[in-house]
Amino acid sequence: MKLRHALLGLCLALLPVVPAAGILDWFSSEPEVNYAPPTPEEVATANELFDKAVAFRREGRVGKAVETLEEIARDYSNTIFAPDALLLISAYERGQGKPKDAFQTTQRLVQRYPSYERFDRVIELQYSLAASFVGKEPTGLQRLLPGLYQPRTAMDLFEKVLQNAPYSELAPQALYNIALIAQRENDTEMAIDALDRLINRYPGSEVTPTAYFSMGQLFAGLIQGAQYDQGTTLEAMSYFEDFLILFPESRFVPEAETSLREVSEIYAGSKLLLGEFYYVDRGETEAAEVFYNEAITVAPDTEAAALARERIERIEAGERRPRSKFRLKTERLKQQVEAYFEARWEEWRIRPDLGQVE
Repeated sequence: MKLRHALLGLCLALLPVVPAAGILDWFSSEPEVNYAPPTPEEVATANELFDKAVAFRREGRVGKAVETLEEIARDYSNTIFAPDALLLISAYERGQGKPKDAFQTTQRLVQRYPSYERFDRVIELQYSLAASFVGKEPTGLQRLLPGLYQPRTAMDLFEKVLQNAPYSELAPQALYNIALIAQRENDTEMAIDALDRLINRYPGSEVTPTAYFSMGQLFAGLIQGAQYDQGTTLEAMSYFEDFLILFPESRFVPEAETSLREVSEIYAGSKLLLGEFYYVDRGETEAAEVFYNEAITVAPDTEAAALARERIERIEAGERRPRSKFRLKTERLKQQVEAYFEARWEEWRIRPDLGQVE
């Protein structure tokens, strides 16, 4: 028994991973598992097999060790040695550069033994295996090589971690990782979905402040300009405002204040453009003043508000309406959003196993 635990601790040390190529049927149905109380003979036999696996591993015969552990998992699934055997198999597979196989083995363990005493360790291992598929992003011609970078696989496995342990500390971090990877893969819809689930399911998580601000940034990245529909602008404003109210101590507060000013100016600009339509194109000064005042109210210290004030002064002075409309400067939001997520990505890649983002 002592050898069993000694070997288990040794083999669970983090090992370097090189993701393997290929698509596997990850979560196929398990054969019948025996949950009946084991007989003394079954325990003795499983113990003997486990000792043999230890001996094979010491001799460097990893293949024989894994074969013996598989026999325990298959034929003695009702003994205390079976879940340990599966955990060791996954450690061997990971060490051999087979993270997909290793994850599949840990999933067998989760499905069979949800009350396993090392369940938290299994979830940590699954999280680490999921992270291994995006830990080393290839560049240039390396992107043509299979197996080096598999973001979709990583997102699928983080989802599995979430399903396996929804109340774990790693669950909100897994959701944030999904959002971060999805954003990098230009799947904004998936990124928004992941952050929305994080914010609503885990309001007290240490990751939630970053999720709020990241959600605002995602919507800010969707803004096309003052002349277009302002639905995404209002969403971005709402998240930035909520963030500043709920998390005044966050390190992202200065950045959030800047982002809120930027999106508010775009929204104010949309009101200015409506005012220009009624004033310059149609000569309806009363309607124009309504929109000019809205532009000032939304973002009083912006270029759009200053232009709106000029127009109101002109109207009140009774001057002839202008022949041309004001032109707003090009928005810089997209570059700011890209820079923000690039910085979060670099932070995450430094310590993917920890999943820390705030």
